[in-house]
Amino acid sequence: MGELFMSDLAAWRALIERELAGSSFEKLVYRTPEDIDIEPLYTERPSDPPIPGEAPYVRGTNLQVTPTELCIRVYGENSVAVEELNGGANVLWIDAYNDGALEAAVVANANLIVEIEKNPPQNSLEWISRSRVGIRVWIGIDPINAVAKGVTQSDSLATQLSEISTLICTSQKSLPNVRPLRVSTTTFHGAGADAADELALGLSSGVAYLRSLVDGGLSITDAARTLWLQLPVGRDTFGELCKLRAARILWHKVFAASGAPNEPPPPIHAIASARTQALHDPWNNILRVTTEMFAAILGGAQIVTPRPFDDQFVTVSALGHRVARNTVLILRDESHLGRVIDAAGGSYYIENRTDALAREAWKRFTAIEKDGGVAELIKSGALRARLDAAWTKRLNNLSKRKEPIIGVSDFALIGETLPGDPIPTVSVPAAPALAEHRDAEIFEKLRSRIEGARRDVILLPLGPPSEHRMRTGYSTSLFGIAGMRTREMTQPTSADVAVICGTDERYATEAAAAARALKAAGAKKVALAGRPGPLEAELRTSGVDSFLYLGCNVVETLEELLL
Repeated sequence: MGELFMSDLAAWRALIERELAGSSFEKLVYRTPEDIDIEPLYTERPSDPPIPGEAPYVRGTNLQVTPTELCIRVYGENSVAVEELNGGANVLWIDAYNDGALEAAVVANANLIVEIEKNPPQNSLEWISRSRVGIRVWIGIDPINAVAKGVTQSDSLATQLSEISTLICTSQKSLPNVRPLRVSTTTFHGAGADAADELALGLSSGVAYLRSLVDGGLSITDAARTLWLQLPVGRDTFGELCKLRAARILWHKVFAASGAPNEPPPPIHAIASARTQALHDPWNNILRVTTEMFAAILGGAQIVTPRPFDDQFVTVSALGHRVARNTVLILRDESHLGRVIDAAGGSYYIENRTDALAREAWKRFTAIEKDGGVAELIKSGALRARLDAAWTKRLNNLSKRKEPIIGVSDFALIGETLPGDPIPTVSVPAAPALAEHRDAEIFEKLRSRIEGARRDVILLPLGPPSEHRMRTGYSTSLFGIAGMRTREMTQPTSADVAVICGTDERYATEAAAAARALKAAGAKKVALAGRPGPLEAELRTSGVDSFLYLGCNVVETLEELLL
């Protein structure tokens, strides 16, 4: 049977190479941002799959199916908290000093995530524990993340860690249902970190907390039980699913190396990524959040938090809140995700990608530790430089639409009315704090600069529609990114921008003359839809200013033509 399979595999490979017209089979290998090669076909797993609930916990920490809990971020008072709970939320994520919402959660016996962005007051943990007997509480004390965001200064981090360690060590016995220390990678993610960097930086943060607690007198087992993970889930559905699975492998490895090999990894709170949210055509955010929550649930997150589709506006609508809740409820309760333990675990692709990501993240983690740990990297400014470089690389792919954003860089909606006022742009924090971004922001800034300019953009087709339709459609879509409408003309005429559209064969005989005619008619800028190839010198001499083609830097091209 094995010989037959290998024969079929060889035949399949030969067929693919023939279809690639002699190109190497390696052409089908995709390289992720983490420099992991994704093969077109996997025929075996990297190792025998562990049993769910057993080390290294890649398949989860439980032998029984435990439904994913829906957590909603609450900014309003008690009525908002009650509405979210009545709408299906199991957990509320509330600021520590939002007393009204906290009390509403207590009355409803809801589990809590309590956000404490800066150092907690000395009595805060005991107060939370006393007021919420029997309620499970995860507290967002995360001083390294606060430094990374610029909320607190890096020079005070050692003092913060010492004070927090003392607070937790003295309160730990009275906090049976409380996990007070969060390890969040949301800021690293927003600053441009890929999945391997996220995991590595999160490990380094958590290890710093463990060291501080152990130095303060806790056993490694007790220290491990103070932690919980907060991981953003982005647009790469399978990659993010593997990220959550890899996180459990890595934390088991940390605990085992620290002397607690039987301690399961910290529970995971997965959040829909803010980096993937867009202002324009925001209804597409519903689809983004759906795929992100799909990955989070199948990845084994204990708690998930979706984002409203209008999350980037000053006021989030009741519809936005309702759709966010219902997205998770439909995935969990109607689509029955999570009814099978580690449903993705039978996939050779998922197993191999999880293994490769965990290995890459561990390699980066050990390198970070050798350099002094994540806290030292932040303080020196090395982490900001590293993630700024990663974001620049990502920005290049976004600008060339190698990673398209539906409704923004592809299929843009022209003339739309936004459902609210966008959240004002936050100034970039001073170094060494990290600068966070959204994928769509470069296109949103471009559109805001150009949309009000009312440029006249015409398309000059060459030949019959069957020849030019593909490139007139492409050009229409391209200018739509900047909010510009196009119109087709049959003769050269005056315009701010004129685009010649046709086939390569027509370009060889007609494009140069068409460019000269457009310039003579008063066209300020002339572009040609397609790569110029050997005709470039002649076309530029004839008046073509720019070329529009798949893979061009859309932002630079539109700025050149429209500003």
